[in-house]
Amino acid sequence: MEETLTTTSEFNDWRDRTTWYTHETFLPHFIKLIGRPLFRLVMNLERIDWDNIPAGPCILAPNHINNFDVLAIGLYVPRHPFYMTKKELFKNPVMSWIIRLCGAFPVDRGGRDAWPLRQAGRVLEAGQMLCMFPEGKRSGRKAQLRRGKPGTVKLALEHKVPIVPAAILGTQHIKIGRTRPKATFQIGEPLDVATLAGPPPYTNETIRELTTLLMERIAKMLPPEHRGVYG
Repeated sequence: MEETLTTTSEFNDWRDRTTWYTHETFLPHFIKLIGRPLFRLVMNLERIDWDNIPAGPCILAPNHINNFDVLAIGLYVPRHPFYMTKKELFKNPVMSWIIRLCGAFPVDRGGRDAWPLRQAGRVLEAGQMLCMFPEGKRSGRKAQLRRGKPGTVKLALEHKVPIVPAAILGTQHIKIGRTRPKATFQIGEPLDVATLAGPPPYTNETIRELTTLLMERIAKMLPPEHRGVYG
């Protein structure tokens, strides 16, 4: 597969006239070089079990507290992550260029949008790591794990790739200009949902059960008081 994909569509979607990347470009290397020292000024990050990240296509599935989670993942995870990102961030041409080079691609969160699922498939087919937050939204300062949505499991089943559960905690305490808090970022063992589900077709019940299993794996890496609906 080509490392850079440009597609066409009969539906005249602007995203099909834009270049999206399925390999790590030069920009993330540069951002990591300058970003890691700056990030250490605001947070003391402890990394746990990062050797659980497999080679080959996979989906990294962390809980999501705030935007500092994305920075921690992008700067420190040893494999380059690709993201679905809200389409509004792509309105500015300069911002669009930057985040496209960093591996982000847009999703319309206001409706049923099949395009990002196709692009996510291209990322996985290229052997890359896709990052999806199964909660679907940030939990905020209380950092209570929300109920998982089925999209992560559905995509993993479709492309027969493992899901890597991950737990982030402590980013809710970051405040610029204050003493840097300690945060932890733990990677769980990969979850082979395709093997657990058996052959397709997959029922909604199977997808719900696997989504619950994924979220429980994430919850086990969090302290009881932050496990939210999975406590």
